[in-house]
Amino acid sequence: MKNRHWRMVNATCITFLLMLTMFSLTASASAYWLEVSGSGKISEAVTIQVCYGSIDDFGVRQRDIGKELKMTGDFKFFVTSGDGKGEEIQLQQQKNCWAGTFTPKEDGIYHITGINDKHPVVDRSKSGGINEKPVDYLCTDYTVGNSTPLNKTIQQLDIITRYEGRKVIIKAYNNGSPAVSGTKLRVFNPDNWEKELTIDEHGEAAFVPTIKGLYIIRQDWVDKTAGTYLGTTFADTRYRCNYCLKFE
Repeated sequence: MKNRHWRMVNATCITFLLMLTMFSLTASASAYWLEVSGSGKISEAVTIQVCYGSIDDFGVRQRDIGKELKMTGDFKFFVTSGDGKGEEIQLQQQKNCWAGTFTPKEDGIYHITGINDKHPVVDRSKSGGINEKPVDYLCTDYTVGNSTPLNKTIQQLDIITRYEGRKVIIKAYNNGSPAVSGTKLRVFNPDNWEKELTIDEHGEAAFVPTIKGLYIIRQDWVDKTAGTYLGTTFADTRYRCNYCLKFE
């Protein structure tokens, strides 16, 4: 009976460790993200901060101030209102981010998008791996007054969200069309724990935020077309879109 008890305890421990391995990320995982602040009112400036960094051992998102900060300035950012009017947001380097502002002129949902296609090729030739060219997209939404959910996309990989009660409904797009059924999305919560979602036959996926803070919803897509960039050949291009959702 005693041995059976210990086998049950050991099995429980192993299951718990496997769950940690499957559903959490290490503190070394890094990403780009957006932090947006404003009053939510017409004619009052909105500040956008573009950051790069990772979650430390205490679950705190830390901003990188090394070479990655300089490369973050290669992003081009735009804000588009619900009626399709768009403008470029000029970014300036700060101590630990790049920042810019825009001023909403009317009620609506403003879709903030950014692209960085200036990354050098990730060269894995010395280790026998495949060279890959990364392209990063960022996006989020800023709401002013009463508004209806967005139904249009701006960039090649794009994500739009809406709430149904506490549930977040996600629509992912690739080249203007809804992502195909079966497409995998990844959601990172404020502690950087990861959950995988699957796009359904309606082109949607959903999750319920459980804690306050910044959630990153990620869509990846790989183009197998080979090429050369800045003198280095690559076998494919990895496109990544991070949608930043602040849950309060």
